[in-house]
Amino acid sequence: MRVAIVSPNPANNSGGVERFCHTLGEVIGRLGGVSSVVGAADLDKVVHDLTITNGMVSRRTTAPRIHVYHGCWVDHVRLGARTNAYSLPWKTQFLLKGAAKEIWAGANAYRVAVSQPTAAEVAHWYRLRVHRVIPNGIDTGTFAIGDRDAARKQLQVPADERLALFIGRAEARKRPDIAAAAASRAGYRLLTAGSGSVPGAAGLGVLSPTELRTWIQAADCVLAPSDYEACSLAILEAMSTGTAVVTTRVGYVRTLVDQVPGYLDLTAPAGDLDEFTRALTLLPSRQGAVADATAYVRAENSLERFAAHWSAAIDEVMARTSRTSG
Repeated sequence: MRVAIVSPNPANNSGGVERFCHTLGEVIGRLGGVSSVVGAADLDKVVHDLTITNGMVSRRTTAPRIHVYHGCWVDHVRLGARTNAYSLPWKTQFLLKGAAKEIWAGANAYRVAVSQPTAAEVAHWYRLRVHRVIPNGIDTGTFAIGDRDAARKQLQVPADERLALFIGRAEARKRPDIAAAAASRAGYRLLTAGSGSVPGAAGLGVLSPTELRTWIQAADCVLAPSDYEACSLAILEAMSTGTAVVTTRVGYVRTLVDQVPGYLDLTAPAGDLDEFTRALTLLPSRQGAVADATAYVRAENSLERFAAHWSAAIDEVMARTSRTSG
């Protein structure tokens, strides 16, 4: 099986969609296939039996095609752009252009969404049925459960310091302002890992996966107050290490809370600083829920589970194609 995976930026492996494309390529290799991660313009340059397109990036092809929704642009803009200063006409035009691309990308394809809420958004706004939900997979070997004391000793962090970590680009949608305010209110020193800076926080810069893992293990918690996420890799990786993630109830976190009800107390509605701070203050008494969430993520979001989901999806698509051509 030769699979062409169309990425928004095939040379990049830092953004969420780009990381997904390379991870999926590696998983297809483990399944015995051959994958190529390419840009849309280069699709015809690689021989392929199946095409996998992503987000707004698509290309029609004679081969069967799977399109992956990593969120829904309408809600991404509607919910995630509330805090920026762009005008309503600009936001409306921005929303409509992106939505049109996602509708076109998903048409005439087998459609996959990275979370159940994303599938519901695609059905609601685009009137397109998602055929299968496949949550993102993470490397649970790299993001292993660690010892906080050992990690702090390695990083020369005082054993008794209350430490919170914000991961990712410091963009408005991810609400670093809420992370900084909640950490201050609850008595935590805030660090950031990623590009950009957050007032009131110390920046670690962009870290390698192993460096990031050690800092996650050293922290008391990771703060993820985003207004909109579909299925955040950073959240899954942090949970996989056994470190608590105080987060908003958006995207895949809603599925997690359905499966691990005790984790509800460590989540808050998007944009609600008071509730987010309350969730952070409850952290010391909710370690059992943290352990349950870690076990769930390590089982349901491992690369092995991810590979099984994708193997089933590819088999279904190729079987449909065989029946149609026959």
